[in-house]
Amino acid sequence: MAVGIYGVFGTSWALVPYAGFILLTTALALTDIDAMRIVDRLNLRGTVVLAATLGATSLLDDRLSDFLRGVAGGAAYFAGSLLLFLLVRGKGFGAGDVKLAPLLGLFTTYLGWEVLVRSVFSTAIIGGLLALIAIVFMAAKRNTELPYGPAMILGSWVAIVLVGVGS
Repeated sequence: MAVGIYGVFGTSWALVPYAGFILLTTALALTDIDAMRIVDRLNLRGTVVLAATLGATSLLDDRLSDFLRGVAGGAAYFAGSLLLFLLVRGKGFGAGDVKLAPLLGLFTTYLGWEVLVRSVFSTAIIGGLLALIAIVFMAAKRNTELPYGPAMILGSWVAIVLVGVGS
């Protein structure tokens, strides 16, 4: 992931918040796997700190319009996730996933709206594959709850790295 981000930004100031993004999302994925929940105090505080850092580095890199697009993408991903949460009444998609969406939306859409779209599609594919693996290898059932945050995070990472490799 770090090499992919370097491929996107080179020696830009944006490497700082994106390195923090890697660390925060790794911690969030691991806690979601372990505790079946996105920890609010880690997610919400981390999102605020990283958003402020990305905003500041956007000023240094003269990429304020990219940051503003990222903020809009974070809001859009949040709105879509909230709508999904309300439609499924929290079954299979939790409130923590909704609160994770703004962070992922900010950091993907900073690179372009198409990166957010790739992230959402990658998330669906990865989530399905992880569920299939759980069913085959872990004897999970159709109604077994699995954490969806790691799929959302991996989907975002894939979308960001694809920018770095030129796709």
